[in-house]
Amino acid sequence: MRFIGILLFILLFALHPAGAAETHWYTYEEGMIASGVKNMPVLIDFYADWCSPCVAMEKGTYPDSRVVSELSDFIAIKVDTQKRIDIETKYMIEYYPTIVFLNPKGNEVSRHIGYLGPDEMVGEIKKARKALNEPGILENKPKESPASGILALLSVSLLLSRRKCSSN
Repeated sequence: MRFIGILLFILLFALHPAGAAETHWYTYEEGMIASGVKNMPVLIDFYADWCSPCVAMEKGTYPDSRVVSELSDFIAIKVDTQKRIDIETKYMIEYYPTIVFLNPKGNEVSRHIGYLGPDEMVGEIKKARKALNEPGILENKPKESPASGILALLSVSLLLSRRKCSSN
């Protein structure tokens, strides 16, 4: 009987090792759906594989137990900007890493550009959480800059004019 108790004790710790908590990362589409269903805010990490600060955050910042704990009430999304240029463009990402925080409606509440160590990341999460709790300020904030539509039209017209020039 004592053997069974010891075996159960060992199995319990084998199934739930200490410090095993980690952040669940979603794809963009899955995360945005989960945010809507669960009514939770979002953190989007825009990264590139070749970006050394991005790699450093992946290895040192995100596994930190304080960061994992602070992110527990956020939907965490990773966007590889080399594969998802559409999302990179939507959020006007120019530098890596860029961390964007959204409210449950998908409106941006804050953003940080550049490397964050664990302490700085915890600070950014707390800053975003505070912004999320400020009533009315962020409800009408647009997801994208009003200029983004104009920039898209200019890009299309530039591409069309290039085609016209190259066909002459």
